[in-house]
Parts: sequence; C-alpha cells; structure tokens
Amino acid sequence: MKRIIGLFICVFCFGNVSAQMPLRKAFIGIQGKAADGGIKIDTVFANSTMAKLKLKKGDLIQSVNGKPTPTLELYGATAGQIRTDDKISVTYLRNGKSSSVSTKAVMKPYETSPIADITYDWVKFRNGYLRTMTYKPKGKTNVPCILLIPGYGCGSIENYSKSYNGRLMDDWIRSGFAVVTIEKSGLGDSFGCEPCSEVDIQTDIDSFNEGYKYMEKLPFVDTSKLFIWGHSMGGTIAPEIAKLLNPKGVMVFGCVFRPWSEFLLEMHRVQKPLLENLTYQQTEDFTRTIHQIYYEFFIHKKSPAELVQIPEFKELTISELGYKPTSNDMWGRHWKFWQQIDSLDMAKSWSEVKCPVLVLHGGTDYEQCSLVEPMMIEKTVNEKHPGNALWITIPDLDHFMMKSKDWPEAVKNFRDGQYAKGNFNTKIADETVKWLKTQI
Repeated sequence: MKRIIGLFICVFCFGNVSAQMPLRKAFIGIQGKAADGGIKIDTVFANSTMAKLKLKKGDLIQSVNGKPTPTLELYGATAGQIRTDDKISVTYLRNGKSSSVSTKAVMKPYETSPIADITYDWVKFRNGYLRTMTYKPKGKTNVPCILLIPGYGCGSIENYSKSYNGRLMDDWIRSGFAVVTIEKSGLGDSFGCEPCSEVDIQTDIDSFNEGYKYMEKLPFVDTSKLFIWGHSMGGTIAPEIAKLLNPKGVMVFGCVFRPWSEFLLEMHRVQKPLLENLTYQQTEDFTRTIHQIYYEFFIHKKSPAELVQIPEFKELTISELGYKPTSNDMWGRHWKFWQQIDSLDMAKSWSEVKCPVLVLHGGTDYEQCSLVEPMMIEKTVNEKHPGNALWITIPDLDHFMMKSKDWPEAVKNFRDGQYAKGNFNTKIADETVKWLKTQI
C-alpha cells in the first residue's frame, strides 16, 4: 500500500467512547542499535522528536527522561510510553562529550491512503482503551468487512502498512472490503491496559472479541457480511470468536490444530536442520530431550524458573525457552501464554464454528510446516457441518506471505526482510478474494 503520511486526520467515534482520550503517542523518530553504554543512532527521521532535539547519526543515547538506555528493550520501554506534547529529555554522547537536551514530543503522524478512508478510534477494554484503525474503500458505504487477527507477536497495528498485512489489506480494500484492526493489550496508542508481553491468551481472545463487536456497530458496513481473518496464532483465536459471534465466514492461514506441545516437536524436526544446520541425528537427540522439558512445562505446568533448577534441563531452558531470572518472557510473550495455548481444544472450537471456513496452507511455510494442521481443521469442521470448510494449499507461499520456491529460500527471504520489500505472494490475496466473493 502506498501510504501518504499526513499530520492530521479526522477521528470518528461511533458512540463507544465518551471520556476524554489521551493524546496520541509521540513520533520519537530514530533507528539505532545497542552499543557500549547506550543506543547508537543510525538514522534520525525528519520532523520527529529526535530531529527537533537536533540529534544526529552516530550520537549515543545514554538516557531518556532520566532512565538509562543500555539496551533497545529499556530504551523502548521508556520512549514507547511518551505521548504528544510530553516533555522529553535526552542525555547523549557526541564526540566523547555528554550533553542533555529537552523539548515537547512531536505527535506521530496519522496514516492516510490513496485507496482507503482510514478511521482512528477507541474501544473500551477492561480498565482502559484499545486503539482501532479501520480501512474503508474510499467513498463506499454498506460494504462487507473483515476483522484482521495477526500472529502472536506484540507488534502494533500501525506497522501493518510496512509488511505483508498491509499488502493483503490493500487487495481486500481494492476488492470492496473494509478491514478492522485493533491493538493487542497495551500496544500503540492504547492506554490503561496491561502490557501485551504480560497478558494471557484469554486477554488476546477478549480483545479481538471486542474488535468484532466494534465492527458490528460501524455505520458503513453491511452487518450481514462480516468476516474474520486469522493468521498464524490468529488462526487459533479466530474460531474462539467465530463460535460465539457467528460471522459470515472465517479465513485462517498458517495456524495449528494439534496441542502446541505436540506441534512444536514436528516444527523442531523441520527447523533445526534448516535454521541451525544440525544433522538429523542431532535434531532427533535435541527433540527427545526438549520433549521431556515440554512435558513438564505444558502438562505439569511447571514454570521456567522451576525447570532451570533441574540439572539436565537447565541448558535448554535457558537457550530454548529464553529463561532469564528477572523476566517472564518466553518467545515474546509471558510463559503462561504458551501453557494456555496448549490447553485449548481446537477440535471442540472448530466443531462449534457454524459458518463457512477457508483454510489456507503455504507449501513453503517452514513455521507451520505440516499438512496435518489444515487437514484436521477441514475434516473437523466438515464432520460437524458438511461442506462448510475448504482447504487450499498454495505451493510457493511461505509463512510471511512471500513467494518462496522451497523452505531454504523462505528462510533466506525472511532473513533478508523481503516481506517488507515487495516480495508479496499475490496468490494468497487472490484466493481469499475469490472465496469471499463466493460467500456474498
């Protein structure tokens, strides 16, 4: 999507928010990397807060608002909470000399599009509010609409335009479909919510459930033509919502059916030789050991802190589960998140979905690397509701919606960041649009 970044856009509220909302998050505006003693700036973006502070490439940011920034995580934790017009002070090192500067933070620009009317809004969620962004085909009314549910990561919806989600959304919009996106807890402009990295799977489910209800109230959508899209872990969440709210249809791609602990073993057998150059014997040795750890973690619900105390598990608990004594983080989410994912009964959930279902599988998807998953979703849905599920495999489609001829090329494309450089496999858009039009 060719985005034109504007400094102003009207925000339309549809009756769900009455309180005064906080100002938008600030446009901090640098790219950098951790260096000795701080964050070394690679790029300063024009019209940003850092540009206003006159910081330059090569400067070393030592602290923000008095808080040291020795790592990107700590820098992000501080800078990511700053909103428009907040005071920001930065201590930095330039040519061996330390200096401090301060100013009022600059607002992050709103996104605009040549093909869509973009609405920024809020949805009340527990003790706070979640940011929504809705994309409607320009000038259209009474349109079908899709709720987009992404993978498990804690990335803001405001990054979609730079990646595969934006490309897929573009094709939907051009085909006459509106798209609703909603932040996960604590991300983007959202406020008063727990951080995404600390919440459980039920919080994710509840937030997208509220996103669907918000979609139902939009004045420009045809409420008889509402759909859900779930990618990767979003395909696990999609049936949890669909079974309760009964959309016109559900589309999922690159998701799992089996318990997470079971699927992970197959994923390791594929990925260890592919990503780490392990022999298949080394891979099998690893898998048999990690299986014991997973049994304790997923079945007996032991925490990483407990597992690391077991001598034969210590090394892999640190290297594979990412255990750190001061953190609950495991693969980008709280470790309990994964135990809860494992406990979901996807057969039960899918059998309770009454609407048509499109199941997409990528032939070069080394993340969701098994034909068992789409096959079992299709069979489970059709067993309870004959003819409702359609399974389509796109041979040269990888997990990040790129065109890749095989697993090794998919790995290379991911490492090269090709998903942000235009290597979008249009077949996934074509298949979804074709199916959507058959439903309406």
